[in-house]
Amino acid sequence: MIRIKICGLMRNEDIRLCTQAGVHGLGFVVEYPIKVPWNLDRMTARALMREVPPFVARVIVVGDDPGTVIDLAKILKPHVVQLHGSEPLSVTASLVPVIKGFGVQVIKALRFSVVTGKCVSGTENSVEAAKLLEATGVDALVLDSISEAMPAGTGQRIDWSIARKICDSVRIPVILAGGLNSNNVSQAVAAVNPYGVDVISGVENPVGRKDPEKVRAFIEALMGARSQL
Repeated sequence: MIRIKICGLMRNEDIRLCTQAGVHGLGFVVEYPIKVPWNLDRMTARALMREVPPFVARVIVVGDDPGTVIDLAKILKPHVVQLHGSEPLSVTASLVPVIKGFGVQVIKALRFSVVTGKCVSGTENSVEAAKLLEATGVDALVLDSISEAMPAGTGQRIDWSIARKICDSVRIPVILAGGLNSNNVSQAVAAVNPYGVDVISGVENPVGRKDPEKVRAFIEALMGARSQL
């Protein structure tokens, strides 16, 4: 079964929409160090996360400053922390045991430039970069695109053939993100065979508001992809 995470939740009605549609995880972007449309302060995030029903994972999407990441993990008590910044490998390795010590799992983003198609982790070989992140003890990887203007939510897909190589090369779950929508998610799943998918801009209209029709169409397309696997 392909797991579904919808990210960038900012409204109670969107939480209800996504959970009623059968989404497995909800992402809340909290105190992200770069300006993005979905950014929340910790108090707003905490209030929203209280509305998430049982059996749906609460994920906070954070980045860069280790002290802030640790504080947010302690205060917000999510199920998962998603490190989606430019954390060096050494910082990721140091954060993982601390976050896990709170009983919280850790996902790390491996991002690919929309211009060059290469990962921006500092290691040119994407499979090697994924294996190095796996060795830090993270629970899963999310593969996403990044542009000069946007650290996520670019609406641009990554190279699915590279994503498939990563899926086949690591032992931890791999979540596919980057430009997914109802028109391409079925093809993406068939090409990559990921553990899960992560979508934000592909189910919005306007930015920051989840579109009910787009959410339903995305899930219906994904269910069709499941039946073909």
